[in-house]
Amino acid sequence: MNKMKKIWFKSAFLAMVGMSMTSCGDFLDIYPLTMVYEDNYWNEKNDVDQIVTGCYTRMQDDDFVRRLFIWGESRSDNTRKGFHPKFSATSAEGYILSENILSTNAYTDWSSFYSVIDRCNLVIQKAPEVAEKDPNYLPSDVQATIAEVTALRALCYFYLVRTFKDVPYYTEAITNDEQELNLPATDGDVIVRNLINDLLAVWPNALKVWPKQSGKDISYGRITQNAIFAMLADMYLWIDDYSNAEKYAQMVIDYKTDYFKNNYSSYYMVNGYPLIPDNDNTILEAGMAYNANFGEGGGPESIFELDFSESTTDGSKSNDVPAEFFYRFFKSNDKDPNYGQFAPAEDLWKELSSPQIFLSNKDTRIKESIHVDNESNPEIVDIAKYTYRSINPSLSSGSSLAYVQRLGKNDANWVFYRVSDMMLIKAEALICMMGEDATQRNDSLGQAAFELIKTIADRSAPNTSSSLIYSNYSTKSQLMDLVFDERRREFLFEGKRWFDLVRHTRRDGNTDYLVDAVQSKFTENAATATGKLKNMMAIYWPYNYDELQVNSNLKQNPAYPEAGDSYESTGKK
Repeated sequence: MNKMKKIWFKSAFLAMVGMSMTSCGDFLDIYPLTMVYEDNYWNEKNDVDQIVTGCYTRMQDDDFVRRLFIWGESRSDNTRKGFHPKFSATSAEGYILSENILSTNAYTDWSSFYSVIDRCNLVIQKAPEVAEKDPNYLPSDVQATIAEVTALRALCYFYLVRTFKDVPYYTEAITNDEQELNLPATDGDVIVRNLINDLLAVWPNALKVWPKQSGKDISYGRITQNAIFAMLADMYLWIDDYSNAEKYAQMVIDYKTDYFKNNYSSYYMVNGYPLIPDNDNTILEAGMAYNANFGEGGGPESIFELDFSESTTDGSKSNDVPAEFFYRFFKSNDKDPNYGQFAPAEDLWKELSSPQIFLSNKDTRIKESIHVDNESNPEIVDIAKYTYRSINPSLSSGSSLAYVQRLGKNDANWVFYRVSDMMLIKAEALICMMGEDATQRNDSLGQAAFELIKTIADRSAPNTSSSLIYSNYSTKSQLMDLVFDERRREFLFEGKRWFDLVRHTRRDGNTDYLVDAVQSKFTENAATATGKLKNMMAIYWPYNYDELQVNSNLKQNPAYPEAGDSYESTGKK
């Protein structure tokens, strides 16, 4: 049995584990391993619903959430090694930070994403069959189910493509161990176009809003039409279809604008856009946007996020990634120092006193993203985003901060898309539509893009964003730099920066911009690290060594040596 088969069999029939809230051992004692793909399991709507729930619970697993950060952030200019004494330069994380990634690195393992894909494929095949047995499973319900898991599958494939470029691609369900899955890699752009076509076919069947549960809005934690539109905007931008990227981003912005107007006063909008002011000197305190987007989760700006419950009694999972990677706080008996495996890159330390990346030290996002643990030693910092339940940052340099830690269970949701992402995707698409000449500027498109960028800056630094003046950006190239800078400020440590740099590289046809961005993070062997990144294929990851041994049709990324076993994996991550 090849590795890809093993991935499915190891993961898909364990889909029920998260649903039954039993231990893995209990589950295996109670149910036969073949249960979830045998016909006698798929009898009623509830059987399908349980496997759909299993898609989300599998995404909540530590190995999945780790990769959201590692693949999308760790190689970028935002991160460096953390201050935890157990951090090792020879750990999987350490090798990544030194740009010494080999095929034996634990984070080249993609099985957690394929296990979600396999569940989705299974539901797409089985749901119509169940409807023939269960008269209460209506055709509209079946279509909504298929739309939901099609979108989850698309999201997983999109992560794989952005990380590895070309990956094995299949949409059929695996229902027995005779199916041949020794697949070669499919071109990543072909995959993304297929994903777009899939999403275009199913979005009308997806729910606009999910029914509330116990009075709570859960739409942010399940696939909706808006979540699909957000994915489409992102995917179209990836393949350089800028008019469609702008179109679908605007559809989400329009929906959210109406939602804000119908549910909030004008104080809760910025320049007419659906953004919560984060630094308003009238009625709203600093930190409002952070607390809504990252404190409690499921705020009004949210489009789609991975929802973790704060309950400690319902058996639901913790999001331990912020605690392990950013700041350790989730174990009351943890004797280790609080620092995590990663810390803000050195140039980000300086933002607290001498901003270069941010517009000024009055930008609330600085202190919402970066926490100085000891004011007397500002070079020892940790990542604040996701690790605090609420923040009320004083905006004067050197003053005390009001941070409320997450104690006990870590319930921080992982945000995939929010309104500001759609605004900046639209801005980037508009700038790209200005033409091939980077030295020119189209004012109708440029002004519209600039308005979106400045609005996001205004929300966090209204007193200082006046330094953003359209006339100072006289070329397409300058506007493009501005939108990428704003994306960095807005999405620090959210698992987006590396993918942004890769997208820029794809468009440029060279790695100059990416290398220039990341070179400052390397305090040792900088020339070696950046030298590797001059290879266009090195911006992607190598295929896992074990995967290559069992799949003869999968050929290693040429930027990486075939025999990548000069060090051992530090264990399953």
